[in-house]
Amino acid sequence: GGGAAGLAALLPGGPLDIPELKGKTVCTPLCGGNIDTSMLGRVLERGLAADRRLVRFVVTVSDRPGGLAKLTALISGVGASIWDISHERAWLQNSVDQVRNQVVVELTGPAHEDRLRAALEAEYGTACLVWGDDVDASVSQETKMKARYRE
Repeated sequence: GGGAAGLAALLPGGPLDIPELKGKTVCTPLCGGNIDTSMLGRVLERGLAADRRLVRFVVTVSDRPGGLAKLTALISGVGASIWDISHERAWLQNSVDQVRNQVVVELTGPAHEDRLRAALEAEYGTACLVWGDDVDASVSQETKMKARYRE
C-alpha cells in the first residue's frame, strides 16, 4: 500500500538509498487513501495522555453564578486549553449549592500539569480535587451512587 512506499524507497537498493542520508534520522510520510482517521485520532489522543499533555481531573466548585467562570478563568490563566467538561449535580453528596465538574485539558507537558494542579489546589483545596488516574475510582463511586438512587 501507499504507506509502505516511503519505507521501501529508503531500504538498501531503493531510490533513496543515498550516502547523504546514512546515519541521519529520516521519516517517511504516512500516505494512502486507506488511513483510518478515527483510529489515528484515538491513537494521537492516547499519546497526548501518555505524555501528560492531555489530563483529566474532577473538581467540586460553587454552583452559583460565576462558579464555572472562575474555574475556567483559572484554567486559562495557567495557559491550559479545555477539551471537555461535564457537570454533575444530582448525585453529589455535598451541599446542594455545589457542582462537580469532570474536566479534560490540554497542556504542554508534566511541568505545565504541575502548575495547573498547584493552582487548582490553592483555589479549591485538595478535598475538592480528584486528579488523573484517581478520576476512574471517583467516577466508579458516582456510578454506584446513581444505581442506589434508582433502586
